[in-house]
Amino acid sequence: MTLQDALREIADKAGYMTAIGAGTFAGWLANNWLGLAGVLIAAAGLMVNWYYNHKRLKLQEQQGGDDAR
Repeated sequence: MTLQDALREIADKAGYMTAIGAGTFAGWLANNWLGLAGVLIAAAGLMVNWYYNHKRLKLQEQQGGDDAR
């Protein structure tokens, strides 16, 4: 094996390892972004639900609250 062949083999292995590392990191990053998006959507849903329940409660109090559930 010549020096050129050894250097080419090292470069090939380094390229494979870099591709595997980049793919793993990209998968981890995408998974975390999707998790964060899920948390933000859930928080937005919670706020909308709270807002409309608060408005419903105020309206029921104004109407006398007889049919409050």
